[in-house]
Parts: sequence; C-alpha cells; structure tokens
Amino acid sequence: MVQHQDLTIPAEASGGASLATSAFQEAFDRARETGPARVVVPAGTYRIGSVLMHGDTELHLRAGAQILGSEDIDDYTDWDISTTLRYVDDPDIARIQGLCEHYARALITVADARNVAITGEPGSKIDGVDCFDPNGEEGFRGAMGIRICRCEGVRLSGYQFVNAANWSHQIDSCTDVRIEDVAVRGGHDGFNVHHCDNVIIRRCDLRCGDDCVAGFDARNVLIEDCLLNTACNALRLGCANLLVEHCRFSGPGEYPHILEGTYHMHAAVKYYSIKGDVIREDACNWLIRDCTFERPGRLINYDYGSAKGYQTERPLLNVRFEDIRVIGASQPSFFRGTEEEPGSLEFTRAKIVFDPDADHIGEPFVQIGERAVLKCNQVDYAAAGDEPFSGPRIVRADEVAATTLRCAPDDEMHRAK
Repeated sequence: MVQHQDLTIPAEASGGASLATSAFQEAFDRARETGPARVVVPAGTYRIGSVLMHGDTELHLRAGAQILGSEDIDDYTDWDISTTLRYVDDPDIARIQGLCEHYARALITVADARNVAITGEPGSKIDGVDCFDPNGEEGFRGAMGIRICRCEGVRLSGYQFVNAANWSHQIDSCTDVRIEDVAVRGGHDGFNVHHCDNVIIRRCDLRCGDDCVAGFDARNVLIEDCLLNTACNALRLGCANLLVEHCRFSGPGEYPHILEGTYHMHAAVKYYSIKGDVIREDACNWLIRDCTFERPGRLINYDYGSAKGYQTERPLLNVRFEDIRVIGASQPSFFRGTEEEPGSLEFTRAKIVFDPDADHIGEPFVQIGERAVLKCNQVDYAAAGDEPFSGPRIVRADEVAATTLRCAPDDEMHRAK
C-alpha cells in the first residue's frame, strides 16, 4: 500500500470517560477524501463503538496503543451493509444458533474496498471487552471484532485481539488476504474466512475459546508456523486447496468455551459445509504436514451428513497427513464421505498415540466410511488398550442430529460485562 500521509488520532481522545468513536470516524473519512493514508493510533487507551474504515487505508496501532470496545451493545452497528453469509437467513440455522438481527455488526468494519490494512507494533491491542447482549447469538454474544467484507488486498499484522464478544475477525468474500504475527486471546473464533480466495495465515498465536480458524467455501488457504490452542476446533474448514504446515495444535484450551464452560479440544481438523449457504465446489487437495497435535480430542472430523456438525453440502475428496505427531488423541476420528464421493484419507510418516476417554474405550482410532480409501505408509501407532487403528464408521444419532441450542447460563461471567 502506498503511504501518502499519516492521520493521527488526537492524544486527548484517549483515557477519557466518553467514547472516542467520532475521532476515529473523522480520521477514516478524511483518509477516504485525501487518498491513500495511514490512521495512526498513539500509545494510550481509546474506547470506541462501531467505526467504518474505507479502502486504501491502514489503521496502525503504535506500541502501547489499546482500542477498547464499548460495553454498551447499542454502540454497535452493521452500517446496513449486507453480509455474504447467507446461512444467517436460513430459519433452521437461525433457530439452532439463536442468531440475532444485525448479526454482522462489528467494532471495526470495512466493506467493498481495496487495499485495507490493520497493523500493530509490539504491545498494541484491540479488546472486544466480551460485550454482552442478552438478545445476541446463543443468548449472550455481542458484536464481531473486525469485519472485512467483499474486499481485495487485505493485510492484518502485529497486534493482539482479546476478549472478542463474537468472532475476532469476520472475513467474508475477500480475495488476497494476508494475516501475519497476529495473536488472539480468549473470546470466540480467531479468523473466519468464508467465501475467501487466496488466504495466508502465518506466525499467528491463536488461543481461542472457540474455533481458531473457520470458514467454508474458501479457496487456496495456507496456514503455517502457527500455534492453535482451543476449547473447540482448531481448524473448522471447507475449502479447495489447503496447506497446513509447521503448526502446533494444542489442547486443552487455555481459555474456556464460553457457552459450554469446557476446555477440551473437540477436533484438530473439522470439516465445514453448512446448509443454507453457497458452496461453489467440492473441498479437495488438503495437505497437513510437519505438525504436532497435543491432546486434540479427534484428529479429524469429516462425517458427511452430520447436521449437528454442519457437514451436509459438498463433500471433501482427499486429505493427506504427512510427517505428523499425534499425542494423546482422546476420541475416534471420522472420515465418511458421500456414496458418490467417499473420499481418501492418507497418513505418511505419522506417529500416533491414541488414549481414548471412558466413552470411547475399545473403539478404533479412525472410523472410515463405506468405500472411503485409507492409505497408510510408515505409521507408528500405539493405543492405551487394544484399540485398532481403523474400523468402520458406526453412526450414532447423538453425533449427527441437530438440536436446538440452549442459551448460555445467566451467570456472573456474562452479567458482569
């Protein structure tokens, strides 16, 4: 991005009792009027409601700069900008998830733009303050953190995002997205890249209460040199052409899954192909190599037809794990495709230790669907008991049937926000 000028947020906007929303919005609007610009946030604490960025703009946080979201949900808006997440209009999904009106409202929004960047120096932070909304998704979720929609040329780097009231980063229908050296702590999802093409996620430290990286209908996704620690799923993806390498998957989560109050990792890799949205093509060409999986629950959850798992649309064709180390997986993995596309799963140079929990003693490490192909080459496998490496997929209703989502408890953790 060509930098023509810096527009600095006034120092007097920090630390006060009133919101600094107008100071930020004025700077973003000036950047739009004057051409490519960088909006600089000096060291200090700035509390804001929703702001709208424009194209050819970089938001840059100096060392010691901290942006806090408002604790009042009425200070957030979606700017009447439509979302490309079509499932939010599906009545079944809305009922199950408890989705609210203006689901895509966010602390920082940019849409229909080119050349967008949010960058930070060491010690910079964006805080979603777990803003509570009793009418929000699941009965408590507030606004998204950073929403980037229908943009081309997106760069995120250097800052930390904490306490997201909903997803930290909602990135949908964007092209050429580069995310480097970003940290996420607590809250909900780390990065959501629905309908996105050409995504790079590199050297990120993700310690999330929900999915670390999620998204469906994506193309060309690279995830490398990342830490993925979660109380839900590390990767929950549906995409064509996925490369994951040199990553550490770590469970249990450092932060709890807020709805369930649990810490265990559900799955390291979970397929995502949701009813009620547009999936352009079958997912294919997944290579996961030189990665370590520590206490992952399930290593992989691909269970086509599972309404509970949102795996009901286009299938996943092929996955290859290469040079991986699995330590203490506690639940069986699933690999079940469609009758027409049963899919293939391959392990090459893998070291796997299966330590099933009490509910899965005696079950195989990986349950394979009918006609799906399992290939193994140099697999070193050990189990706590007599559990075999593989066996047929036996479907239980509680694993696949969708149910109405209960709302979060009305406890001090939420009411205190």
